[in-house]
Amino acid sequence: MTFDMLVIPEPDLRATVDMVRFLEAHSFNCAWIADSPPLDWPDVYMTLALCSAETSRIKLAPGVTNPITRHASVTANALVTLHRLSAGRAELGVGLGYSAVRAAGLKPARLQELTIYLESLRSIFRQRNVSIPIYVAASGLRTLLTAGQVGDGAMVTVGTHPVLVRRALQYIERGATEAGRDPGSIEVVFLAALALSDDPKEARHEARSVAARRALDAEYHSDFFLPPELESLRADALRVAQHYDVQRHVDPEAPHNSLVTDALVDAFTLAGSPDQCVSKIQAMQKAGARRVALFPAGRDRRGATELFVRAVLPRFQQ
Repeated sequence: MTFDMLVIPEPDLRATVDMVRFLEAHSFNCAWIADSPPLDWPDVYMTLALCSAETSRIKLAPGVTNPITRHASVTANALVTLHRLSAGRAELGVGLGYSAVRAAGLKPARLQELTIYLESLRSIFRQRNVSIPIYVAASGLRTLLTAGQVGDGAMVTVGTHPVLVRRALQYIERGATEAGRDPGSIEVVFLAALALSDDPKEARHEARSVAARRALDAEYHSDFFLPPELESLRADALRVAQHYDVQRHVDPEAPHNSLVTDALVDAFTLAGSPDQCVSKIQAMQKAGARRVALFPAGRDRRGATELFVRAVLPRFQQ
């Protein structure tokens, strides 16, 4: 099992750079920097450039960008620049667009647009003689299939329940097989919200903001997120989705978080004590996950990360 981290850039970018240096020092594989200008998060590419200058090993990637607010020529040029600046450590995550798009009053891309976008990016990469892996952000049946069909990798956002992990891998494999590709060639990263505390109740509270976002996915993609094993979550997920405010996306203080139940937190996040977190990751691993991108939730993201490094990470490095 290897670990990445999704990092929301701080207003003081020195704190973000320091976090990425910390991740590199503790052998994390990749730092994915969130890209959502409407939420007043610092610019993803300026952040990546600063992180590149202060690190030497860790991979660096937008996590994730989209075809609507970032033209292919702009994205490709930024990634080629990052590739050269970082001595080949650049990777790229691309999705249909959520907070960066909806919060700006725009509609997400269609899958056909996403596929054309990836073709344009790869054409420019070839012209510039660089090789940069592209991960397709996927959370529903059609995007999971598309990730298998056209992605070098998949950034899977389906929560942490083993049933969902297995289903995601099955659809990615199916997409790859239908496209005549080797399913084993698709690098799959599972995005998992992290909230750690010796008090499980406190950890669940910290994880509610990200569990709320997955509940919204459950409304959009109920055919995937609510198989018979998780049908009991339907009413809870719908209640949260109906009140989700995209302007308060993954905001620990957003009012819609109060509607998130413990059952949703348990199905969609790595929330609990360090021992509980280890057990949940082991269950994901048994279901087929080999690479997890942690997304520290709540108000103390750095504290959760440091506790993970002290109390959880060593269990997977033995």
